[in-house]
Amino acid sequence: MNVAGKFLFGLFLSFCFSSSILAQQLTLEEHVLNSKVLNEEQKISVYLPEKYGEDPTHRYPVIYALDGKYYKQMVSAVIARFYDDWLIPETIVVTIDNENRIRDYTPTPHATADVLSGKADVFLDYIEKELIPFVDSNYQTSEFRIFEGHSLGGLLSLYAVQARPELFTAHYAFSPSLHWGDNKTVEKIITYLSSRKSLKQFIYMNLGNEIVKSEYEPNNTMGASFLRLQTFFKEHSVPGLRVKSEILKNLPHAATNISGLVNATNELYRYWVLPFDAIEGGPEAISEHYEKLSSDLYQEIKPRKGSINFAADYMTNGVHSPEKGMKLLKYNASLYPDSAWVIFNLAKGYEQREQVDLAKKYGQEALNLINQDDEELKSSIASFLDAL
Repeated sequence: MNVAGKFLFGLFLSFCFSSSILAQQLTLEEHVLNSKVLNEEQKISVYLPEKYGEDPTHRYPVIYALDGKYYKQMVSAVIARFYDDWLIPETIVVTIDNENRIRDYTPTPHATADVLSGKADVFLDYIEKELIPFVDSNYQTSEFRIFEGHSLGGLLSLYAVQARPELFTAHYAFSPSLHWGDNKTVEKIITYLSSRKSLKQFIYMNLGNEIVKSEYEPNNTMGASFLRLQTFFKEHSVPGLRVKSEILKNLPHAATNISGLVNATNELYRYWVLPFDAIEGGPEAISEHYEKLSSDLYQEIKPRKGSINFAADYMTNGVHSPEKGMKLLKYNASLYPDSAWVIFNLAKGYEQREQVDLAKKYGQEALNLINQDDEELKSSIASFLDAL
């Protein structure tokens, strides 16, 4: 089975045993916000990674998912599957249990809809002025935010690109209802992006087998509106803006959200995993890879100590190049000189190469750096030194 097949099989198992996964890997916290903007209560669910809070200085990206009452388990399980396999950074998932999606997700009224609609800007006010500040003040969040929605939720996610510039770093829109309001959102997005000289954002959008031409609305269908925006993206580029647009012609409208979430996340974090050619290229190639990753995600991403340690082990024991493996251990120590765990691995590298004096030196240095609360690591280092 290839890598993609293994991942999809793992994803399938995650849905089959979603309750078990959520219990083992995620902490769920539910809140009710008394919104002054909306003049009503709004429910949200916050899913935290298993190791959340172990490092109080760490900041997590956040994905804000619309229609939480329908999709919260799916979204949280998919994201957990990704970061559990080290494919993306650990991420906080916030699902929004909206009370009136037609009212809140639509930017304008619609000719054939006789219900209250067109209040998207008010709902975005709630998200910007109440929801995000609440999440930021109660959790260890970074400024890297993803806004995800399906159907009318996808419409709102794309509308926010121009209605709330810079509020989100990434926008996921699965089968977005871009035809709503006689395509006004499409035209607003095109006008806005045409005026931008640069934009550090990522957009993913998809379409299933939704109708493109209809005898009932010949000039206004979901498919036709999607193709209009897709054509614009193909013909115009904005420096810094990354766009992934795809048509999943064999999928019905209801199925584009799960496939879209997988595809969008893969594309957003396309360089997150350190490739073997960079590992074999050594510190210089690894540094170049992380520069590319940083540019892709619009922020500085430091090489991760776990990945570099894995690379050192791979070079030492996988391809039997102990000199290159030691070079990577030293590189990791130069990046994280205050990490007891990293320095301890350097000490073990010297011990493996029978350089006992250096193993003792760095083992003692690791012991001096240890957090007093980390008794397990402290005991391991002490046992290592006693055995030398």
